[in-house]
Amino acid sequence: MDVGTISLVLVLGLIVLLAIGMPLGLASASLAALVLVMKFEPALLTNPFSFGEGLLTKNPGTGPLYILTQKIFDLMTEYVLLSVPLFIFMAALLERSGIAKAMYDSLDYWLSQVRGGIAVVTSLMAVIMAAMSGIIGGEVVLLGLIALPQMLRLGYNQNLAIGTICASGSLGTMIPPSIVLIIYGLITETSIKSLFTGAFVPGFMLASFIIIYILVRVNLNPTLAPLPEPREDDVPGLQKLAMFGAFLSILLA
Repeated sequence: MDVGTISLVLVLGLIVLLAIGMPLGLASASLAALVLVMKFEPALLTNPFSFGEGLLTKNPGTGPLYILTQKIFDLMTEYVLLSVPLFIFMAALLERSGIAKAMYDSLDYWLSQVRGGIAVVTSLMAVIMAAMSGIIGGEVVLLGLIALPQMLRLGYNQNLAIGTICASGSLGTMIPPSIVLIIYGLITETSIKSLFTGAFVPGFMLASFIIIYILVRVNLNPTLAPLPEPREDDVPGLQKLAMFGAFLSILLA
């Protein structure tokens, strides 16, 4: 059976199984078993464990389950996979140490008096976390715990607040280092460096489009994001720009 037919069966089968309410994991496992039978039958039914003469010989084995086992073993022994738990560990450090909360508060200080500023801060924070950890779920959960209560407290529209968190949290799939790109590169035998390079510009373009959409939407409909009351520790906008310029000069120096 050719690859095109198998791909069609996978796509249509996944749509049907999800439409009838089957859990994603069970649907994926069922389709994988079905495709295995379609691809290797009758070898799968007659001699699934044809191990041949050994792995390092000229006849290492042709049984479908043997080939599947060998592919899984080769994938799981890739040294590149060591980066996955390290990125997850970095995300845990950001959450437990309070660094993420401190970064959010500092960005909030700069943009608090801009209409939709808290939503913009949430998007910027998602970009920073994506570049530091590379995971999706951690970003969404952390931003939901930090940003969502504050946006709702300030009177932001609930759909805008939740949509900003979900859309910005998904940036972790594109902005390097992305765990999704690492696993994709290993499975497809594609250069991970090339994947990171190719996803860099689109990832930041998508983040920019999200921020632009937020600013345009809240200015067209100000009720979606009311301006908060001025705080006592607020400084004028020009002074903020001067402080930001000084920070950049120190950083570049």
